[in-house]
Amino acid sequence: MITQRRLTLPVLLGLLVALAGPAGTGSASSSAPLASWIVTFDAPPAAGQLEVLRGVSDAVHGFTAVPAAVVVAPATAVPLLRGLPGVRGVWSNERYQPLMSSATTASRARQVVEELGWTGAGVTVAVIDAGVDGTHPDLCAAAAFCKGTPVKLVQNVKVVGRQDVADDPVVYLEDQLSTDSSSGHGSHVAGIAAGYGTASETPGKYRGVAPGASVVGYGTGELVEAVNVLAAYDHAIAHRDEYGIRVINNSWGPGAFTDYDPEHPVNRATDAAWAAGINVVFGAGNDGTRTDSLNMFSSHPRAISAGGGRKDGQQAFFSSKGVPGSDHWHPTVTAPGEAIVSVRASTGFTMAAADAGGGTGNPDAASGADTAYYAASSGTSMAAPHVAGTIALIQQAARATHGRWLTPLEVRNLLQNTARPMPGYQHYSVGAGYLDAYAAVQAAVAGTGTGPYDDGMTYDVQPFAGTVGPAAVVSTSTFSSTFAVEAGARSLDVMADWGPEQVLAANQDLDINLYRPDGSLFRGTFLACDPLQQPNGYSSFCTSAPNERLTVVNPVAGTWRVEVVGGMATAGETVRGLWSAEYPDALAPVRPPTAASVTLAAATPASLAGQSVLLTATVRDAAGLPVPNARVSWTSAGPGSVGNAEVLTDASGRAVASARSGAPGTQTVTAAVGALTTSTPVLWLGVEVPALPCLLGCTSPPASTPGKVSGGGWFPQGSKRRVALSVEKVGTAAPAGELSYDDRAGTVVEGAGVESLVVDGNRATVRGAATVNGESGYRFTITVVDNGEPGSSDTVSLTVTQPGTTWKHEAGGTLGGGNLRVTAG
Repeated sequence: MITQRRLTLPVLLGLLVALAGPAGTGSASSSAPLASWIVTFDAPPAAGQLEVLRGVSDAVHGFTAVPAAVVVAPATAVPLLRGLPGVRGVWSNERYQPLMSSATTASRARQVVEELGWTGAGVTVAVIDAGVDGTHPDLCAAAAFCKGTPVKLVQNVKVVGRQDVADDPVVYLEDQLSTDSSSGHGSHVAGIAAGYGTASETPGKYRGVAPGASVVGYGTGELVEAVNVLAAYDHAIAHRDEYGIRVINNSWGPGAFTDYDPEHPVNRATDAAWAAGINVVFGAGNDGTRTDSLNMFSSHPRAISAGGGRKDGQQAFFSSKGVPGSDHWHPTVTAPGEAIVSVRASTGFTMAAADAGGGTGNPDAASGADTAYYAASSGTSMAAPHVAGTIALIQQAARATHGRWLTPLEVRNLLQNTARPMPGYQHYSVGAGYLDAYAAVQAAVAGTGTGPYDDGMTYDVQPFAGTVGPAAVVSTSTFSSTFAVEAGARSLDVMADWGPEQVLAANQDLDINLYRPDGSLFRGTFLACDPLQQPNGYSSFCTSAPNERLTVVNPVAGTWRVEVVGGMATAGETVRGLWSAEYPDALAPVRPPTAASVTLAAATPASLAGQSVLLTATVRDAAGLPVPNARVSWTSAGPGSVGNAEVLTDASGRAVASARSGAPGTQTVTAAVGALTTSTPVLWLGVEVPALPCLLGCTSPPASTPGKVSGGGWFPQGSKRRVALSVEKVGTAAPAGELSYDDRAGTVVEGAGVESLVVDGNRATVRGAATVNGESGYRFTITVVDNGEPGSSDTVSLTVTQPGTTWKHEAGGTLGGGNLRVTAG
């Protein structure tokens, strides 16, 4: 038998210094350059964990809501940081870019204000960006700058991440009049979400979506640094109730084609906001002509991804696209993002440059005296605050009508269920459709539309590939692919991407020609450039991106053929293509992509226990082509578990997951696609420290109170999810009882032990262990509010998590049938 010992902090630090090797030092070298590092944990770091970090550097800042800390140290200290107790990962301080390319009427938000009377009052939008100018009348931070309105900017915070000091590396400068030093981007964004519009010669002409909402601004630097972003998230979550923050807007991203990683600190900060009841909106990205080009942060399951639209209800040319047929890689909705006039900050040099061409062909362009206060710009930077402002309208209406805030999941479902269809566009391109603020607010008032979204469509997606070039202008280098379209198809997309470059190489214009089943030419992309006729086709000649795309609305049945032409290619190119046909569910052919091989790779073959290792499964067909939307299942043997697992492959045939272990040994992870399986080992180094969590600060469940909660029913109204529970605490006895939940979509939760029951009036909260689909290792929290008889007015909120991962399942709403009863002891 092996005896396990409690290790003290000095012993642990000494051991980890030894494990880190010569590169790990206990303090920052005075000669080594300093940098800010983001250290992640399973939960916001406890005091003991911060003390451990201070053994490496005096400059440590621990967040209170985001599961991370910031440490200023030289790069040579990173191996030691990775090996410290409880550390999940160490990340560099990245810089992000605004999602801006060089209306409220389109989304019907103006009608919400003028006809329904909802303005977003009582709700605050947090804008994390380059800063907000509170001296502008539309965003006034003090009465002296307002034009007869209440103060709009209720808090304006400049977040400063300092790397040249030996004390707190994150500083909050609150109560600033302006945090927008030169960009103007954040002010423009804030004006779209909630600006008053009072600076205009025609007051209200350029008002925002939710003019009655308040704004909290976070200036995170002109280049939007990761450390400052996390600090802004943490401040917003910690001050949610003080300022009434219900939505965070992020009109920035890491750049196109950044690999998605669920462990990324920004994604985990989004998880923390979601858990706090705050929706997070990101712009989808401005690389729209490329397949699978979404802003990685917008693709996170707990974020809302805002695609860019034109004011006529069509998709904007620049709006990024996801993966055809994918349930994961797509925008949530499309919102106005082209030629949007909003606040021009007094220091907005960047926005002034964008406005130089922003008014061309724009009927709403600012003119006369208005040009001093307003500018036009385009991008999903502008689409995101349209969605954020709409969420403020929704939450005001829901709170006033039903006495509660909607959960982030209910809000996201509501936006999708009420979006206007965009015929001719597939889900991967525009999401659920065009944002309809009017319909969304009406549904919030009626208490409908919060159930799961389903577009009612099935997608037949098939890959193809080949090589073309070099070629002259009259191409002699081509290859073809065919695709069978069945009767009833709503649309057919064919796309070809090539090269690793994000920008088209000189003289590398390829083209595609699409032929109908009768052999006649439908259309080619040679010199095609007509962004005002969406959905259509376009050429790399027009977009300067290595992609060709054609769309056919209501294609005739039969075998279609695409010809890929070398065009002006001066060198050989390997082309990756996809066919995608959209069918109503009842008419869809059963023709899933056929996987012939699956491989699995770990980012590192060995790591320290307590960390995470990224796993990538790649699925290919018999021709070696990547298979998108292949369903991957994950299992694990030995120490550790697998979390954050993607179940569908992307356009490159890849799906990722995270392996984790709290104990040393070899973990074997297996990925399976149908009957195909592959495995890879991950060696976990270090020592097992069973008392470590309490050594660094434990979070105990709240003390239980006598009482009982019991009942069950269907929720929310209009859905088929069911819940049943019966938990009771009598006298000094421990609480005991059962929980059962089934979302009727593949997630079944059973209680595996009640740990606490807290009854407060008509509200009861139960916490405990759970199994999900028969697998142990999960935890649940369920809150029930008994609103009397009949039971259809009762509400329930359920959260299920898997400790050590960011996996989370949430459900909530008002019962559509049944009854829940809460009784104090």
